[in-house]
Amino acid sequence: MSVPRYLPHLIYSTALTSVSIHLLWHRKQQEEDNARISAQVSILESLVSQLQSGRPVKDEEIDRLRKLAQVHDDERTGVNPAAAGSIGWKDVIWGRKSSPSQKSSDDEWERKDLEKIRQEIEAEI
Repeated sequence: MSVPRYLPHLIYSTALTSVSIHLLWHRKQQEEDNARISAQVSILESLVSQLQSGRPVKDEEIDRLRKLAQVHDDERTGVNPAAAGSIGWKDVIWGRKSSPSQKSSDDEWERKDLEKIRQEIEAEI
């Protein structure tokens, strides 16, 4: 079996594109991290200046500013990384098996959807 002449070029271009997209993603992530950290520093500096000036600051205001400055686990991805687990190639290719509790939850949602559709159809008749 002969290898087409352009196969190495195709592999190189795919690898180069993959690396460049990966680096771009890291650059954007770094910019987001820097913006978030500078916002946190700004919030905390304003709180420090208020406290050092001797002006009375309510406890609710301090709690609100502390919560604003906190870093959350799911801030970036929307999912807690510890709870998300890892996805292997086997799961990508063959799919992930759902747990029995997930299946029962899915069955309940399907039952509710079917009931809702049945009611809509009966209402039309």
